[in-house]
Amino acid sequence: LFNNIKPGVDFYFANSYAFNVAQASHCLGITVYGGEFASVVALDNVLGVQFHPEKSQKNGLRVLENFCEWDV
Repeated sequence: LFNNIKPGVDFYFANSYAFNVAQASHCLGITVYGGEFASVVALDNVLGVQFHPEKSQKNGLRVLENFCEWDV
């Protein structure tokens, strides 16, 4: 999902929700903003992101492209 995206780049968040991950192995990404929270989670062929890729400019477009090319 984050192929060709540098670590630590910004993504657009527009809410104050935080998902509590039951198993740490399901967490693929952590964001630090007022504390740490899971911002990317996955289990099998299901993937979820807390941020808005469609509003995250070139990094968000790259995430969407990577998702479309994802082959589980």
